[in-house]
Amino acid sequence: MKKDSEKMKKMKVKAYFWIAIPLALVLLAFVLVTHRPKNYAPLRIADQNQISIYLSHYLMPTIYNNSQLDAPFEVVITEEGLNDIIARWRQPVKFNNITFTDPQAILTQRQIVLMATARTRYANPVLTIRITPAIDYFGQLNIHVDSVSLGAAGVTTLAKSMGNKAFTDWLSFTGTEPNNIAAQVCRSLLNDESFEPVFKIGDKSLRICKIKLEKKKITAFLLPLYDAPRTLSKTKTN
Repeated sequence: MKKDSEKMKKMKVKAYFWIAIPLALVLLAFVLVTHRPKNYAPLRIADQNQISIYLSHYLMPTIYNNSQLDAPFEVVITEEGLNDIIARWRQPVKFNNITFTDPQAILTQRQIVLMATARTRYANPVLTIRITPAIDYFGQLNIHVDSVSLGAAGVTTLAKSMGNKAFTDWLSFTGTEPNNIAAQVCRSLLNDESFEPVFKIGDKSLRICKIKLEKKKITAFLLPLYDAPRTLSKTKTN
């Protein structure tokens, strides 16, 4: 009887152990997902229908006016100004059963960090995407996604898989051309595909020749496309 009793106790201990493991994993996952980064402090805008003054009075006029001068120029985008722009994007943004709100950008010397609250039925974790834009030897732009996380849990592979499906559906639904600049940016983010960094403003096409990341600001070196053969050599590339 004593041996049977000891055997039953051991079996109970093993049963409790195997029950405790999944519970501990679930608890750990919950703690990781609900972790809130200390540097997440999105800008609150009272009237999101009002266009950003930084965008309308500084950034766009700077690009447009310089594009008319037939010469290379640079544009500095500050972290404060960038957040003023993205805080006024139409919110919330819905994807499947997830609602994204309160976006924020953080500029460092190595990365651009994009953050937002991912609101679900069960929790509201902070989504963090770390990207590194770079111009390669051939002048093409690649926007590499270094990592994607929900709270402190890494979900890069899952996020890219879901993103590719959503991107394919978006192309089909909107009829967007594959060489559209927005489509090229998406493919670069999702699949590491480089592309020609050329965009239009007004009647001028501009090429991004270089991107320089610094703490709290990013500098883009731009060149009117039609002027490229004559002035490319004059553009400093250090």
